[in-house]
Amino acid sequence: MSKYKVGDELIIVRDAAEDTKKLNEMTKLEMKGDFAQITWGIKVEKVEYDKPHVVVTYKNAFGETNKVYAQCLDAANFDTEKVLEKALLKAFQNEIIEITCRKTLKCDL
Repeated sequence: MSKYKVGDELIIVRDAAEDTKKLNEMTKLEMKGDFAQITWGIKVEKVEYDKPHVVVTYKNAFGETNKVYAQCLDAANFDTEKVLEKALLKAFQNEIIEITCRKTLKCDL
């Protein structure tokens, strides 16, 4: 990320390669003996609450931007943390499906 001051305005330039590198470092599959562990990284770019819904915009390790939607079924007791967790679980589910499709098609990861 670079910051530049032009007059009274501060301009922030984000480096997409930096985000992709960090996400690739976070995303891995490890085996230790009889145990396996998967670690997956996504970058949350925007969270929009519209009671009882939430829309999460995120970027994956391939640099693709995606959106997921979740709904709180108990609108009277709307809990932002729970509905956000539900949306993030959907995002990770989508990413696991995506990696499975890429592996099946033998695309480079």
